[in-house]
Amino acid sequence: MQTGVTPQEGHTALIDLFCRTNGKFNDTINNKIIKSAPKTNPTSTSKLWNSIDLNYSNELNNKLEKNGYVDFKESLPKELVDKIYNFALKNETRMAPNYDKKVLFDPTNFQSEIYRFDANDLANSIEIQELIMDPFLIDVARKYLKSEPIFDFPAMWWSTSFLKEASAEAAQLYHFDLDRIKWLKIFFYITDVNENTGPHCYIEGSHISGTKPKEILKKGYARIQDEELEKYYPKDKFKTICAPAGSIFAGDTKCWHKGTPLKEGVRLVLEFEYTTSLFGANYDKFIMKNYTPEFKEFCKNNSYYSSNFIFE
Repeated sequence: MQTGVTPQEGHTALIDLFCRTNGKFNDTINNKIIKSAPKTNPTSTSKLWNSIDLNYSNELNNKLEKNGYVDFKESLPKELVDKIYNFALKNETRMAPNYDKKVLFDPTNFQSEIYRFDANDLANSIEIQELIMDPFLIDVARKYLKSEPIFDFPAMWWSTSFLKEASAEAAQLYHFDLDRIKWLKIFFYITDVNENTGPHCYIEGSHISGTKPKEILKKGYARIQDEELEKYYPKDKFKTICAPAGSIFAGDTKCWHKGTPLKEGVRLVLEFEYTTSLFGANYDKFIMKNYTPEFKEFCKNNSYYSSNFIFE
């Protein structure tokens, strides 16, 4: 019986089979999933980037398939960056390690290395809804996933220089994600990110099935020290993404990737995940209380993509 909920042992088995087959199990299952997924094409142009040629997503997809990551030539409009930044200052978040209560982030008084926002709060942000329904971003995901995507979740977090050393809690050791069978993440830097403020790092091409060292996969779903991976990948495959506020990049986070410890200041990142199937980790659906009529209509007209949104 289908319940829409993945048993914990099912998710555990997915991780185990991924490691045992070096990703090939996921490829096989995903090929079956996308055969039954709805097929659509973009029907409108982006309001954020109204001059963009939607065929540009083909170029991005080619780079994604080869390298696992790609930088966009577009940036978020400064006005939107400022709105998201102000949202992050005015709305409560949860700090590591327990995430047990909501607090306002104070950029002058760090008490944790990481502060995460609730996904439901993000989904109810008008500014973030504008990005969720952007046809250009959706088409980037559609091309890479080779099917109509499901919008899985938004995530946003502050990283700080509270510890000044690598934290597994803050994903600052190399790892790969495996919440789903197939997915794509799009990242938005909301603050300037340089070498001192925790740039995102990844190992180019390590998303491709069969390329991960079997010796390391035997560790399972683990955090890995740089020195271990340096034994298997040449230096030129280790990439660091430093970029100004508003910059956008997409990644298949089956790649080995990590954040880096902040030496100073703060970093604010917004992330979207798109997927072909909700099998895997169980996340709550979004209870929508604050939204524009446009967003509600969009979700009604794109029910597969928007299947995680419930309107009150």
